[in-house]
Amino acid sequence: MTTGKRREFVKSALGMGAGASMAAMAQGASTGGRAKVAGGIRLGNLFFSSGLTGVRAEARKDPLAFGGDIKEQTERTLQAHKENLEKLGSSLENVLKVTVFLADVKTEKNAMNEVYAKFFPKDPPARSAFGVDFPDTATRVEIELVAWIP
Repeated sequence: MTTGKRREFVKSALGMGAGASMAAMAQGASTGGRAKVAGGIRLGNLFFSSGLTGVRAEARKDPLAFGGDIKEQTERTLQAHKENLEKLGSSLENVLKVTVFLADVKTEKNAMNEVYAKFFPKDPPARSAFGVDFPDTATRVEIELVAWIP
């Protein structure tokens, strides 16, 4: 979704008024618009993803296994989001908001941004990035998003 299309979508949703927007989403939910998918939930024309990580499967089984560097994990995570959106009939172009959680925001944000830019080459969505303490040492990044489903 281009910036113009995103603005048009937001304006139409906001123009309906908060009550009408929620009523429209609730109507979509009651008519089957709410569907749970791997890694998130759909409500009407919106998809709210869970936070996904890109740690290799073997790192989950063996705490000493390397989970991949920040670039590898960002690539794997965004690829998983891309695949989820495509299963829902959407795409990364329709992403409205992204939240990125980084194990080391000071030193790894630039490397994450390099990979991120490949997935959002033009008109990137709104984004926030935070440094967090993950419960394991393998996880370098977790990403969640909100997307529009046409």
